[in-house]
Amino acid sequence: MNSITSFETLDKAIRLAGGKPTVLEALWDGDTSGWYLYLNIHVIIKKLFTIKKEVKYLGTISVGGDIRLFNGTVPPWPEAELAKEWGKMANEKYGLMFYFPSDKEPDSDCPGWEQRHLAIQCADCAKMVIPTNSPYLPKEICYGCHLKRKFNDKIKNAEPYDDGINMYMVKNEEYNHIGYSSSFDGLPIAVFIDDIVQARREKGLVDIVTIDEPDISIIKEKIEQAIDEKVAIYKSAEFPPDFPEKFKSNIKRHTVEYNGNKFELIERLNEEHSKIDRLVRALEMVDKAISGNYSFKIFFKNGFTYRDDAVLRFVHFAGNGSSSLASIVQQYTVILTETEVRDTVLKMEKAGCLTLDGEIVQTTDVTKKLL
Repeated sequence: MNSITSFETLDKAIRLAGGKPTVLEALWDGDTSGWYLYLNIHVIIKKLFTIKKEVKYLGTISVGGDIRLFNGTVPPWPEAELAKEWGKMANEKYGLMFYFPSDKEPDSDCPGWEQRHLAIQCADCAKMVIPTNSPYLPKEICYGCHLKRKFNDKIKNAEPYDDGINMYMVKNEEYNHIGYSSSFDGLPIAVFIDDIVQARREKGLVDIVTIDEPDISIIKEKIEQAIDEKVAIYKSAEFPPDFPEKFKSNIKRHTVEYNGNKFELIERLNEEHSKIDRLVRALEMVDKAISGNYSFKIFFKNGFTYRDDAVLRFVHFAGNGSSSLASIVQQYTVILTETEVRDTVLKMEKAGCLTLDGEIVQTTDVTKKLL
């Protein structure tokens, strides 16, 4: 894919397309790396006795993967901001129409310039979309607004939401984040520490479980025993007999070392290799904790709701750690009452996640480690 990284590269692509540019369209698409915008130019090509219209692909605008959704850097989507800026410049230079049907957030259901007559207007956000033919989705709104309605219902109804476990390596109040999982079982060393963790959980709104020596040495012994069992039946990294030759170059191999022996592992295609890799990484983490005299701390939520999580994220990300009660009420004015917002803030204050000073709400260090 051709990358559009500046107005200069866009301008060059427009000129290379030939003909007279009439419409520049920006449409969303996505892959395993996340969302991106692709740009097309509609041109009129005049020859001696003919006039022909053509649509030519120019390139894509992509700024980063969808991890941005979790670290507070979107919205707004920077691709959209760049496209609007460059589209305005292209309009001023060429007198063309800049067509961007979803300029606030990604949506691949929006029509292209030549399909816009087939579109309907979303009842919630008013953007133009090709109506769905799915019997399971509403017809009057876009898919993004459908998801928003469902999510807002979870906030309104205060549905349970304890997802999100964070693990840190800690020494002298210095926290190094070493793992996140939506559930405890997803942590690489969960199976080796489950008995310790369950015995120490207090089932408060926020549980912080600490693991020190000598428990970490016991965990190390368990991991080493598991690795010994796996390497005893290790087989070299070979492709399955029917694996397509043309895809082999896309599969990465790497080597791990254990007890002075090296093991070549092949990613994704061999579950036993994946297990060895995870175990060796877990052992490295435990060795670092022992040699550096670190402790492990694991943060759990217990009894949280989507409403609690939404308010915390709004204050932490949108408010950069501080917000007024009025701002929170305004943010959720359609789905929550002022009393519900205040009760949520008080609940999170009790959990140690927020402080309330008059009408000012602030997040705590606990919130930073939970989210």
